[in-house]
Amino acid sequence: MRLRFERFEFDQDQGELYLDGVRIPLQEKPRQVLAALLARPGQIATRDELRERLWGTDTFVDFEHGLNTAIKKVRKALGDSADAPRFVETLARRGYRFIAPVTVVTADLNAAGLVRTPPAPPPPVARANRAVGRLLATVVILSAAAGVWFAYRQGLTAPAQERQRPAQLAVLPFRVLPGTAAGDMSYVGVAIADAIITRLAGTGRLALRATPAVLPYRDAQIAPASIASALGVQYLLIGTIQPSDSSYRFRVQLVDANGIVVWGRAYDEPRGALLVIEDHIAGQIAAALGVHLSPPERARLHRRYTENPEAYDLYLRGRALLVSYTDPRMREALRYFEQAVALDERYALAHAGMATAAAWFSVRYAYESEALAWGRRADDEAHLALAQDPLLADAQLAIASAAGTLYGGFNWKAVLDGTRTALALDPSLDLAHVVRMRALYHLGRFDDAADEARLARTLNPGSNVEIARIEAAILIARGDYAAALAAANRLVRETDVPAARHYLGLARYYSGDAAGARDVLASVMRGGKPDVRAQASLASVEAAAGLTAPARERIAAIVRGAYMDHHVAYSLGAAYAQLGDRRNALTWLQRAVDSGLPCGPCLARDPLLEPLRGDPAFKRMLSDLENKPPPAI
Repeated sequence: MRLRFERFEFDQDQGELYLDGVRIPLQEKPRQVLAALLARPGQIATRDELRERLWGTDTFVDFEHGLNTAIKKVRKALGDSADAPRFVETLARRGYRFIAPVTVVTADLNAAGLVRTPPAPPPPVARANRAVGRLLATVVILSAAAGVWFAYRQGLTAPAQERQRPAQLAVLPFRVLPGTAAGDMSYVGVAIADAIITRLAGTGRLALRATPAVLPYRDAQIAPASIASALGVQYLLIGTIQPSDSSYRFRVQLVDANGIVVWGRAYDEPRGALLVIEDHIAGQIAAALGVHLSPPERARLHRRYTENPEAYDLYLRGRALLVSYTDPRMREALRYFEQAVALDERYALAHAGMATAAAWFSVRYAYESEALAWGRRADDEAHLALAQDPLLADAQLAIASAAGTLYGGFNWKAVLDGTRTALALDPSLDLAHVVRMRALYHLGRFDDAADEARLARTLNPGSNVEIARIEAAILIARGDYAAALAAANRLVRETDVPAARHYLGLARYYSGDAAGARDVLASVMRGGKPDVRAQASLASVEAAAGLTAPARERIAAIVRGAYMDHHVAYSLGAAYAQLGDRRNALTWLQRAVDSGLPCGPCLARDPLLEPLRGDPAFKRMLSDLENKPPPAI
């Protein structure tokens, strides 16, 4: 028997948790806690009961810490919050209660899709009634199972939206066939697919692969079944476009994982009506997959953001370039979005596109004052988009991304809150998980960062340089230097982002190649100038190698310069530690912590900070970081 709540299912026999059919790993104690709470939905499970169930008579266990940790991991797996719980409610000094409605699905009848939602049993009025509460819960579960069996015998079925998990769908870039239209039309195939993905994802009723995940299959001559397997989906939407001077001919097919066509349609649309085709296709795909939409969901699916065909065409051109996330293509995408807004200043999607690009530039490509300008622009454009549509996931993501920049003060709590909102609006946003991963790395929450990487790769199984970059940084921070060196070497072959060579230099140093590290760090450039972060790391490596004079000269030049962030401050602290200047070392490390790098594990493991290990102030710094309540994720 399985227990279902919202998009989750918990297999009681196997002790496994699933989200939309994908297993969510749970350690043993969190699994036992979740099982205990689900066994009595709506009732209080006291701390004493949970102790007896999970630890028995073992008095050598720190039960309070163990239970608190298990509850936190359950909440993390469920995406829940202690402050505003959807699933697990805390009752101060008493215990916990599972508050979401729970649906019982018997193993035999699950294939028939028959479910039944039992009413939550009343909470016990006293501790003496615990046994009665357990009995009532058992009766409710058995009664629900019997009700399902009776419904099955009577030939009754539950509505499709109640009995089905969200279908897994990938919308492949449409293939553009030769036609009589003038000019380059190659952008249309990617842009229309991206627009359909965005519309369907906005309903929250389908599990979609992100646009970057499907780009490798553009014009690929690969069997649909093989693509479905590679992307881990049940269905593919494939199509062709044949443009002429006056019209477009679309042929669209919905294909299942076995390569069987389950729905198809041909459309002939005049050139001026291109902006309605994504609307038509998205609505009919939802219907073909049995997705039952509420009136607000249906209105959102069919919302049109501009009536200007030329502005829409410019937006499509920008989106086709934006999804590649490369410097020159994103700059070109910005120009198209700007032209679209010039034609329709209230075009929310074009403002959201500009916000996404600006946020990316601020984090990855910009430098010093330019980074501030890009961050400000991302925030401004995102708010212009949200003024037209508060439910635009891309705009929410852009605001969250801007909060994690120099302009936003590296406000990681705002990043986590904003990305959570964006993912609630559009669960297909793989980039939102990457942005969360970056925030969690800075907070020293490496396991949580790895979870976000896994979720991002589920949505986009292809290569992701940004994920690989953060993973290399985490390997360095964890002290796994051999793996960090291998990861950094792979990274520099894939991207010219300055951080890649910076990590390679650090990995070489920590692996024992100090001379090679100095050469690499000295070569890192950004915007035609030496990268300040790499220069600060070089100063710490020089100080550790006994090159005191060059290290001090480099420190002085950095302090006089225009750019300073938490990574630079951290490396200056490490340099001063190696120079034997504890006061300055602690001052700069505290500045790093206060300005966006409260990473306790980084400070605790870094060999460059070894001279500070016995210092009482350094120990207090580590203790403060360890005891500081983490932001909710």
